[in-house]
Amino acid sequence: MYRKLFLFVSIVFMLLTGCTDSTQLTKNEDLGIREIANFYAGNCEYSIGAESSAGRDTGKYFEIKLSQSNVANNFANLPEFTASNMAYLFYSNLKSERKSYDQIHSVIMLKGDDKYESKYSTAQLDTIATKLAVFNKAIASIKAKNYDALKAMLSDSTYTGAAKNQLIEDLQKADPVFGDVKGLTLYGFRFETKNGVNGLNILGVIVREKKYHPISILVDLKPSDNKIGYLAYSFPPK
Repeated sequence: MYRKLFLFVSIVFMLLTGCTDSTQLTKNEDLGIREIANFYAGNCEYSIGAESSAGRDTGKYFEIKLSQSNVANNFANLPEFTASNMAYLFYSNLKSERKSYDQIHSVIMLKGDDKYESKYSTAQLDTIATKLAVFNKAIASIKAKNYDALKAMLSDSTYTGAAKNQLIEDLQKADPVFGDVKGLTLYGFRFETKNGVNGLNILGVIVREKKYHPISILVDLKPSDNKIGYLAYSFPPK
């Protein structure tokens, strides 16, 4: 059974920037907490601790707890995306501090006293960073309307030639409806298996000239395979 050994007293960060005293944090850790608080516009608490089993330490973690966030409540049916995004936002701000932790923990307090907790190893977060580059390349191809480049990224194991052509045709038809791509808001990640592909589902909202819309892309997790196993202009199922 795991027991948590909290090494520091949790500090509550209120409102948007949410940080009134960061003396226990490094500059980069403070930046990570502030980015989460700014993005989710809620209350943010942190704690640093270690887990132990059979009397032995099994790893050090940094835990972030988010509450009173309308953004998180809006995505209450997909809490794992919020949790993973919190962990990644924090981790991506770290430099030398990365070697200080084995896991990043996310805790989300939702409406009705619902609670969601998830843990991410630093190896998983490094994988997210690697596969996010594939996602960003796909978004860049959509923005540039370079659909030949996007088509080349689609996996042969999940898309037939006809299916690739149909997807590209559908995306091209959507361009005049939504307008030019102006930007992207990233909402998180989920490790999952879909259509036989063990992958990372990356969720975002594309900011367009006329109308915003979600995008969900499943990137194959195999280190040597940066192919897209699934792409849709929709939110993923629960």
